[in-house]
Amino acid sequence: MMSSIITAAATATAAMPLLKSEITSTAIDAASPLEPSCMSNNTSLPVVKTLSLRDYLSPETRTQFLEEMRQSLVTIGTFYIKDHGVATSLTTSAMQTVRDYFSLPLEEKKKMVIGNSRHFRGYKLIGKELTNNQVDHREQLQFGPERAPLNGFTPSISPNYHGLQGPNQWPVTTLEAVPEFQSTILSFMTELETLSHHLMEAVALSLGLDASYFRTMFGQSPYYRLKCAKYPSVDKAATIGCGAHKDTGFLTVLLQDMVGGLQGQDPKTGEWMDTRPIPNTFIVTMGEAIERLTGGLYHATVHRVLNNTSGQDRYSIPFFFDPAVDAKIPHRIPQLFTVSKALTPSMSSSSLIGGSTSEPESEEDELEEKVNALGIHDEEDARVEGEVLVTGEVRSVKGTWSNGEHIFETVHRCHPEVFERWYTPEL
Repeated sequence: MMSSIITAAATATAAMPLLKSEITSTAIDAASPLEPSCMSNNTSLPVVKTLSLRDYLSPETRTQFLEEMRQSLVTIGTFYIKDHGVATSLTTSAMQTVRDYFSLPLEEKKKMVIGNSRHFRGYKLIGKELTNNQVDHREQLQFGPERAPLNGFTPSISPNYHGLQGPNQWPVTTLEAVPEFQSTILSFMTELETLSHHLMEAVALSLGLDASYFRTMFGQSPYYRLKCAKYPSVDKAATIGCGAHKDTGFLTVLLQDMVGGLQGQDPKTGEWMDTRPIPNTFIVTMGEAIERLTGGLYHATVHRVLNNTSGQDRYSIPFFFDPAVDAKIPHRIPQLFTVSKALTPSMSSSSLIGGSTSEPESEEDELEEKVNALGIHDEEDARVEGEVLVTGEVRSVKGTWSNGEHIFETVHRCHPEVFERWYTPEL
């Protein structure tokens, strides 16, 4: 088990800057935003691994799975997952349902425009969202956990993030036009929630933590968003489907069709590489919350979507999985990253870190060099200075930050029309 590979003896550093929203820049080279991927011609780029959830669930293969997951998250922050337990019939139905919805007349789609929902659920017209200060060329449809609104919520008095809880929009005429719409979306979210819990458990074990470490943050009511997107085909690749960014939360599980256009950025070189569609897989990426909790050891992948000229529209369904909105998240995972001398050959830090120009005395020294470079120190250096830190709209108290405030900052920047209608002080 990985806990026998990594011992617990060090804790977090002082707080990093608080998380950015999805629309902020994250050290992205925007000089040539539509440059072609060089993945097929450049063997120096990291390989995005395909892992099997079946290997994680089997005691005989779990250790190898965790080692390969850890290598993927240290080097790039992304991997494919197969044998994930979500029935092919459901993924096929989900993708077809999304296509059916986006093919509806515009006036029908406008019946569930996102501005109608205090809970940031619904339809967004093409060209109405910015990512990294670029206009996205996509239609969108957003869902969340189907729950009753919190009683007593009052804008400008209650915490804004309490307004995130509530139902999705289900117009009667839309359900008549797409009969399987509601049941398919809700079933798909349920299955992705189950898969995401498995993946977060695996992330914890890959760090030498107890399997339930993250589960305690997510609680009985994790917050998630399902975003359905249509990227229309264009005549010339002169626009971008979605600007380069990092996801801001914990975990993203993505279902994409076979058209292609998604690219990830190599954290080491800044080069772009295609994340090509592989049948019967999801793409899994870490968000900035995990990057921060691990002090930068695990990467949140910078990614973007290029428009294509294939004549086929592209469809994708990302699922953003985060802890409960009332969760308080530490700036660093305590007691982490002192490497024992029991490192296995398959966990060699040269493969985890991408090599080094110098010759460390041992694998332990090399990984510790990486940890030191990231500023991960011992408990005495980990204390947060002061009681309260504030960056943007996210308040950090006694070494933690509010997950609800962070999520709300992200969604309200992406969808300001919802904030202006439902959360202004005048209300």
